[in-house]
Amino acid sequence: MERANKDLEAFTYSVSHDLRAPLRVLSGFSDALVEEYGDRLEETGRGYAGRIQAVSERMATLIDDLLQLSQVSRAEPNLGPVDLSAEVSVIADELRSGAPDRQVDFAIQDGVWVTADRALIRSVVQNLLENAWKFTARRDSAAIEFATTKADGAVCCYVRDNGAGFDPAYADKLFQPFQRLHTDREFPGTGIGLASVRRIIERHGGRTWAEGAVDKGASFYFTLDTAAPAPLG
Repeated sequence: MERANKDLEAFTYSVSHDLRAPLRVLSGFSDALVEEYGDRLEETGRGYAGRIQAVSERMATLIDDLLQLSQVSRAEPNLGPVDLSAEVSVIADELRSGAPDRQVDFAIQDGVWVTADRALIRSVVQNLLENAWKFTARRDSAAIEFATTKADGAVCCYVRDNGAGFDPAYADKLFQPFQRLHTDREFPGTGIGLASVRRIIERHGGRTWAEGAVDKGASFYFTLDTAAPAPLG
């Protein structure tokens, strides 16, 4: 298994490198075409050039996301106590500062501590919060909540929003790579973020699931196999 994982890692990096080279050339020529000859192109020609640039950027994002998913699958968690409430608050502030014109009400439960790899668990809540931020973009009064609840007798964390939601019949597809329930025109994305969330939580011995309804928001839950008390003092 270890040999197979190493071979897969080498293959992933090799493919990504081989894809990036022609992609850079394609992107470079399309940029040069628009910059140097844009004024000579008709509207249709400029549209084609714009599409080439957009597809190049999307492919670059897909490559980056594939590498991220590969790295998450191999990462060995370095466990320790993490103040998850504090991590969520920092991410919320970053989202607000990136779009100061948006009015989003964040409700963040205090004192949520877990035993986890800090970098990996931060990636989990960042993915979930960024999803909630994205899918509430069309709400005049957007609301995002981070808190804990009980599920099957165990404590679990969740991120809930009042955004676009999804058809619950396809809930499990959300955590599969490249599976998306919304088009790029509605909400951009590659479908890797939630797959990474599931992989990370599984590496921590936990599980993930989602609940939602079309146009009625969504809730994403995760459990971890251990919980850490808040540090004394």
